[in-house]
Amino acid sequence: MRVAVISDVHANALALEAVLADIERHDVEKILNLGDHFAGPLWPKQTAALLAQREMVAIRGNTDRYLLEGDVAHADASDLKILAEIDGEPLRWLKSLPETAVYSDTIFMSHGSPRSDETYWLDRKVKKQGFRVASIDEVEAELPNADYPVYCCGHTHIARVVPLADGRIVFNPGSVGRPSFNMSDTDSAMRLSPAASYAIVERSAGKWHVNLRQVAYDNMAASAMARAWGEQEWSQDLAKGRRR
Repeated sequence: MRVAVISDVHANALALEAVLADIERHDVEKILNLGDHFAGPLWPKQTAALLAQREMVAIRGNTDRYLLEGDVAHADASDLKILAEIDGEPLRWLKSLPETAVYSDTIFMSHGSPRSDETYWLDRKVKKQGFRVASIDEVEAELPNADYPVYCCGHTHIARVVPLADGRIVFNPGSVGRPSFNMSDTDSAMRLSPAASYAIVERSAGKWHVNLRQVAYDNMAASAMARAWGEQEWSQDLAKGRRR
């Protein structure tokens, strides 16, 4: 088995296009998508078109839920623009997505943790101190009741693989659209890059392997688009990689 896992596209059609092209070179049987598809000051409509062209197993992320549940009367200008661009089939598709999924009775998919799309699983937010790496005990405490060999999550945008003592693996593929890095962690800090992130997961020689990949794309064009939306923080993150 070999599958590609993507997450947190956040309307970055340029990054998604580059990642999909890279995936095509690796003979995967399926693309798994962990959510947060359209919320971002970039190209929601174009992102929807790209996703519609690919067969994949997708779930809903927290920002997808916010778009679906939000009070339009109190939405900001960016949210209204995003909703206008994905009105119709993309919005219906978003509504159809489950919160979690299991692929081939093997890979458990969640956006945050299995219990909440807002829980950071492999990295933990610390007030006024950014992020720290979650302990093994903290990671295992979030596991669902059902046992699977592989679990994947998104939400933090930070790529990380955590092998458990019993051979199971929990990993985050990072973000396609806004890659981020835990600067308190040496391994994450060394990967600092604006390149789009995703993962290829495969089983060979009786073991599971996760290959964290970074794919270059025209990130400066994405940075310029975010700036045109008036989102300076997004613009900086897309230009250099997001430090968390």
